[in-house]
Amino acid sequence: MRVVNSSVLKEWYDREYSASDNGALFGELRGELKQFLDDLPAGPGQALELGCGDGRNLTALARKGYSVSGVDMVDSTVQSRKHNHWLRELKFEQADILDYLPAAAAYDVLVCSEVLHFFTPVELQQVMPKIIGAVKPGGFIFLDLLSDLTRYFQATGEPFIWDKEAGLSILQSEGFFDRWLSDFEIFAFNHFFDKQSWPLSNSDNLPIDPYTWQGTYVSVCARKRK
Repeated sequence: MRVVNSSVLKEWYDREYSASDNGALFGELRGELKQFLDDLPAGPGQALELGCGDGRNLTALARKGYSVSGVDMVDSTVQSRKHNHWLRELKFEQADILDYLPAAAAYDVLVCSEVLHFFTPVELQQVMPKIIGAVKPGGFIFLDLLSDLTRYFQATGEPFIWDKEAGLSILQSEGFFDRWLSDFEIFAFNHFFDKQSWPLSNSDNLPIDPYTWQGTYVSVCARKRK
């Protein structure tokens, strides 16, 4: 099994987002997020997404009447802020989530999606207190973990893993959320199998060869007890 240095991810994503002319790299909302939004009361309120990508989820939250803030390790909304009027008032900060400290009990809604599997188990223990601590009493949270994850290079079929990743099974991810969300009322647990080939854009000179991944997202929708 080949082990690939995850430091190349920053360059990879930077090139992907910059090459997306209209700012829409990830397409439609996932079904689990749509369910979360359906259960979410309309704003006003403050919403934060950690690992916000092109702003797809933040756009949906802005449409619900929330003031939106986003954090990502690269300037991931560099194009979407130009083309998407729902993100014109976005408060964006480029930062590593491990180093970022959101204000405590400041947000009515917090989303961290398609991100947590990039952290080691030790790093997850560091980042989760900050995530759950940023949600106001009575506030809502959406989290997911990509589980039972496999990857392989498209040209050779060779499997690989990143040197830093959670590496959790579906059952382990469910238990992880149960433990960390003890102060929340969980109103939805979902499983969603996905398979994608990367890159998503026509970006040139990427730091890693094109690859395909597949796994199951374990997602949770919850509300913090008052």
